[in-house]
Amino acid sequence: MRKLKVVAFTAHPDDMEVLMAGTLLKYKEQGHDVQLVIATDGRRGRGKLADDISWQEIVKIRREEAIKAAEPLGIVPIFLDIEDHRLMDDRDCYEKVIAAMESINPDVIFTCAPNDYHNDHRVISHLVLNCAWAPVFFAETAGGVDFIPDFYVDVTNQFETKIKMLYQHDSQFKENPREMVEIINRFRGMQCMKAEIRYAEGFKLFKRIDWVKAYELLPKDSFSLPEKIVPTTERN
Repeated sequence: MRKLKVVAFTAHPDDMEVLMAGTLLKYKEQGHDVQLVIATDGRRGRGKLADDISWQEIVKIRREEAIKAAEPLGIVPIFLDIEDHRLMDDRDCYEKVIAAMESINPDVIFTCAPNDYHNDHRVISHLVLNCAWAPVFFAETAGGVDFIPDFYVDVTNQFETKIKMLYQHDSQFKENPREMVEIINRFRGMQCMKAEIRYAEGFKLFKRIDWVKAYELLPKDSFSLPEKIVPTTERN
């Protein structure tokens, strides 16, 4: 596979770590270029921060956490600095997203699901689709609600690094976030029905006529094809 330019567009600091960090790490390990665009400034993500801390301080903390979390990818995120919870499907936000898209000129794109729980997630999904000329993969919804993956990426070897990246967003978590992420990624790994795949990230491809083979852009695995498909009569 040639060297790809891969980008994740997320709504908030910490979305990438929850949704697709393992896949991005795998791309990085396989020699591809990886970028991260964070749309909002995270000012309303107070998490366990004190009530009297200003939104300006929260923005600073969340930016620092996002930069630290992205270090294993060897990148500094691109921050669009749109006000948190005010991401809109309008001209101003569109211009910021498409400017980032044009500067990166990606081969493959990851973003939030269009039916996710948070308005910012749904809006970034729509904006990305309207700006994208490359294949777009939607990441898992919160808790996997109403989400059936088209494709799975084995992130077993990347999972512990993914968790360390997530832990960098310390201000956001009143409780340990590992259990939430581990349950989802373990469940997706179980669906792959291979003993060596303990953890996986699931994605849906936005279907478009010229992207029908976009699955070929996902990180490569070394699994061999089955030697034969066992007929039902032999299995019963």
